[in-house]
Amino acid sequence: MNLTFSNIYNPGIIEKDTNDFTHVAFIEVPEMYDGNFIKWKEIPTLEKLKQVENYMKEMHLARGQKHVKFVFPQDEKLPDELVAYLTEQHYDMGILEMYAIDPKTFPSNDRSSAQIQFISEETLQAYGDIHYEEAKQWGESYALSKREMLKKDYRDQRKQQIIALVDGEIVGSVDIIVRDQTAEIDNFFVLTAFQRQGIGSQIQQFVMQHYAEKTIILVADGEDTPKDMYVKQGYRFIGFQYNALKADIE
Repeated sequence: MNLTFSNIYNPGIIEKDTNDFTHVAFIEVPEMYDGNFIKWKEIPTLEKLKQVENYMKEMHLARGQKHVKFVFPQDEKLPDELVAYLTEQHYDMGILEMYAIDPKTFPSNDRSSAQIQFISEETLQAYGDIHYEEAKQWGESYALSKREMLKKDYRDQRKQQIIALVDGEIVGSVDIIVRDQTAEIDNFFVLTAFQRQGIGSQIQQFVMQHYAEKTIILVADGEDTPKDMYVKQGYRFIGFQYNALKADIE
């Protein structure tokens, strides 16, 4: 199976498609950077980037959105000229890395005694609340929108939501986007106070057991430490993708 970033789920829809770029929009949650962005089909010239930047600014400001985000082609490094301009304009530069694993090769884990289960009507509210609290660091409006989005996702058969409980309290969760050949790990987190106790590995073990016939995929921040954990667990590197975000446009 030839895996690429095109296998990664995105909630947005294509609003505009040209020879140079695709404009992805998720108006339901306008503050979601990962749902509202420009995806380049090839590395643009500086002149082309500036033209599309102006288009994106006008579009987003008209909608009350305050950010511009660019996603660049997979496995291509950015020319120094683009990096210099984006840095000068105060964009935050980032890199995402994609990983995959055969569930049958995932190492067993018996360190944690957390209870792992799919969410239910009884746990849905608490699940939404814990994500709301986690998302408030990016603003009240975004946190509220995300909580409502996750409640809607509960009714979507393509998405499965899994929680970890300790003494009846939710301490971690993960969402799984299910497709014909893949199951994608998304929104994966464990509360800080419960990290390094094996709970994250136990959640993954649950995923591996329930989607044993699929390839498990995920995207990790290329500059973050969790990616090192994935490598140790047997995930294989698929590719990288640069992005640039300016979160406060005028």
